[in-house]
Amino acid sequence: MNYGIIFDMDGVLVDSEPVWMAVEQDIYLKQYGVQLTSDDFIDSAGIRVDKLLATHHQRYSLPMEDVPQRAIDVVTEVGRRIQSSPIPMPGVFELLETIKQHGLPMVVASSSPKKQIARVLEALNITHYFSHQVSAEGLVNGKPHPAVFLLAAEKLGLTPEQCIVIEDAINGMVAAKAAEMKVIVMPDPEQRSDPRFALADAKVDSLNQVWQHIETLI
Repeated sequence: MNYGIIFDMDGVLVDSEPVWMAVEQDIYLKQYGVQLTSDDFIDSAGIRVDKLLATHHQRYSLPMEDVPQRAIDVVTEVGRRIQSSPIPMPGVFELLETIKQHGLPMVVASSSPKKQIARVLEALNITHYFSHQVSAEGLVNGKPHPAVFLLAAEKLGLTPEQCIVIEDAINGMVAAKAAEMKVIVMPDPEQRSDPRFALADAKVDSLNQVWQHIETLI
């Protein structure tokens, strides 16, 4: 059976989750005098930015009509910071090269906007590894709904059963399993003991451990 590898981006290819959090905190403090705390980001990884910001606005009784502009502000600033000093996840280049050498097609499927995906991959100089870049932007439902991963499988010309997803977040893992795909999770160190990750087919501490699990799943 042929297989394809679907990569989440934030927290898997690039160490960007802290950047997203810092930018949101800066913008909401400046725009509204609201100090976002760690509680505002619980299970936020993998969520589309407009959906997450809508949650902030509901929680703090902020104008809902501001959400689209705040989303633009956040994405723009995150992109600027990542482009100026991108931080690849340890082992990313070695893993991508190994997968390429074994002839498995790869695609990125992320909740980030399309332009953001392109900017990050270009900043890391890894665009050429991926046949497609798939965003949840514009889809009716983002992660944990499986739509973005099902679209990625379609782009690869594969069935969901032929796809292995590399994820870091609960929402992404749930989306992958809902799509009936295999999933390898690489949780943030603070979340590795979360029992919900038992749903994954494999759990790793770093990208250096991913290929050995891919080999057991194909």
